[in-house]
Amino acid sequence: MGLKRVNIVEGKIGPNTAGDSREFAIITGGVAVVDKLVLNKHYRLTRPSDAEAIGITAEYDNDNDVRIRRHIDEFYRIAGEGKALNILVVAQTDAAPVAMITAAKTLVIEAGGNISDIVFALNPVTGYSETVVDGMSEDVMDALQPLQAFADWANEQDRPLHVIIEGRGLGDTVASLPNLRALVIGATEVLPGVLLSAHKLTVVIGQDWGYADTLSVLGKKFADVGTFLGCIAAQAWNRNPGEVETMNLQNAVKLAFLQPGFSNHKTYAEMYDSLETMDAKGYVFLVEDPGQAGVWWNDGHVCAPILVDADGNMNQHTIYYSHTFDMAKRALRIALLPEVKKVKPLEGGKLPAGLISYYNEVGNAAFRALAGKQLISEGITITDPDSDLLVEKILNQQFSVIPTGCVNSIEGVLNLKSL
Repeated sequence: MGLKRVNIVEGKIGPNTAGDSREFAIITGGVAVVDKLVLNKHYRLTRPSDAEAIGITAEYDNDNDVRIRRHIDEFYRIAGEGKALNILVVAQTDAAPVAMITAAKTLVIEAGGNISDIVFALNPVTGYSETVVDGMSEDVMDALQPLQAFADWANEQDRPLHVIIEGRGLGDTVASLPNLRALVIGATEVLPGVLLSAHKLTVVIGQDWGYADTLSVLGKKFADVGTFLGCIAAQAWNRNPGEVETMNLQNAVKLAFLQPGFSNHKTYAEMYDSLETMDAKGYVFLVEDPGQAGVWWNDGHVCAPILVDADGNMNQHTIYYSHTFDMAKRALRIALLPEVKKVKPLEGGKLPAGLISYYNEVGNAAFRALAGKQLISEGITITDPDSDLLVEKILNQQFSVIPTGCVNSIEGVLNLKSL
């Protein structure tokens, strides 16, 4: 019987549906460290000191002319310690984005499907010569279609994620810069080509110009993708990484982002006349606002046009809509997975009304939980009453989710008046 009058023990819990279980990842090229960093090995960090333990230090970056520790430090400067950052370093000879996809698939599987955003960072070998075509690195442009295919693969594996690529090596002139929101692939003199909708892909071309100015000629062409990833991790997944109130990147004490720049190592002032063009074409870079000290990302663009069909369905034309799709899918999967293989009574071989309502409620409850946290506006589940649970044994459902809105700009009219 015992003298302990009340005995309360810790209960077992299931999958995390209430909190933020996202993890993040960076895959890049680098150099092994004896007895520490092993190439093609998955490391899970939660603070910068974890990188120190495997030999990724500031000296490592400097000695090898890479920006791995830079990206890690910037991620944690913005996101804070405790966030899971999965790292995988490949040989620099295999460090073109397309060449890293196979390793990235392994990383996604080993991370248990928790990665919501993965960065492909470019650390080319010393002596690398940037090939710029129409204002952008050829390595970057050649990767867009394969990286969208990689994201499609991840979604098919029930591990949906968003891909962020370092748009290093921007050209000095941007007049002919490809429009990422209207990319045509496969065009020939015979065939007109196909419009690429890489809605799971974001190209970042912004850099901390002051930091980049301390680097080699090769390093000066990098983009601060670690900082961008930190902004994604620091916020709820439905938020804009360029949010003015919370996402100021400038830190005077740490000399961080005192001067915004671009991956052609030109300053904000030098590129000012091209800002509207680059924004309209879907590139992510740094901006200033007159009268307010600070530096922000311009937006959460993706490489896709903005599409809305006759039924009001729209594509994932921003990174936060991409996140909304992915995380809604994850939440629905968690809610519905326990229903798989369950035996259900039918009426005349069809779903009875009570069972249809039950299945609708399973999905709607998941949506209400997300809406209650202001992660979506609302969602609805519609179960097909003609679903065949006898032969096909497939429950057909349709889900619609309305994301939260975002104020990208404010337009008003100001008048001087006499009373």
